[in-house]
Amino acid sequence: MTGTTVQDQANDRQRGDIRLLIPVFLLKKLEVHPLTQGLYPISLGRSGRGSPLDIRQTTAEHYSLLYCHCGQSDLQYKNRNRRVNPGDIVIIEPHSSFHYSTQACQNSSSGTKKSHAHYWINFTGDLADDFAERLLMKMDDGLAQVGLLPNIMLDFDMLLELGARGYTATNVIHAVQVLQQALSFMALQLRLNAVSDSSTFDLPAIEELMRANLHQNLNLDTLAQHCKLSKFHFCKKFRELTDSSPIQHFINMKIQQACFQLDNSDIAIKDLAVNLGYSDPYYFSRLFKKIVGMSPRQYRESG
Repeated sequence: MTGTTVQDQANDRQRGDIRLLIPVFLLKKLEVHPLTQGLYPISLGRSGRGSPLDIRQTTAEHYSLLYCHCGQSDLQYKNRNRRVNPGDIVIIEPHSSFHYSTQACQNSSSGTKKSHAHYWINFTGDLADDFAERLLMKMDDGLAQVGLLPNIMLDFDMLLELGARGYTATNVIHAVQVLQQALSFMALQLRLNAVSDSSTFDLPAIEELMRANLHQNLNLDTLAQHCKLSKFHFCKKFRELTDSSPIQHFINMKIQQACFQLDNSDIAIKDLAVNLGYSDPYYFSRLFKKIVGMSPRQYRESG
């Protein structure tokens, strides 16, 4: 923005328009501070009611995320022209060109303008690739429907309040944690959406089957047959939704139940092993230690 006056800025805030650029002196600190170097914002903003948004980028070393709250936008990215709808998020990878354009948001029922049309943020850091990957793995070339969720808007608004609160170390560190929370929540929501969209793959039903059989062993044949899928396709789909193999997920549920029993009962460890389908208590103890980091006896004593 150039040539803006104090009155212009006041009008922008009244409309809901905010743009926040993190100062260079602060970026240098964020880049090396142990609590912020993993992920931190470079710039961010919000377009308000009646504010068309037009963003062009030829190349950049950071990630860009855009969240559409209302209205529709056009996205040109990776040689594709696509429509961005309310509830959609867009992730632009570093060193990529894109064009994101929109018009003022209208309330279809009353014709009045609505605030908070679009949010955007540019971010980087040592862990930026990892955070972005959690999102991109559930997106179609950087575009996906996450939903119109108050949590997302609240996190963005808290980030934007940094400009009003001031650039103290405490404020900035808190803002970085909010950014991590926002990206993690969106990744979780995309995963939940993927589960609900998988009409032929009922993950809650599979997990219920596992819980009902914690006292014994389940094999891939039984689990795949329950979903009427081949073992290959069952394992592939399960891993897409959980980041874990079916059997490892089942074992983790057994160990979770073991922890609950150790915390809430005086059951002998050998009996606990049998109750969870392990006839050899020594094997059970080794498995427990491998997953939890301590033996069942040590876990019980630590509480």
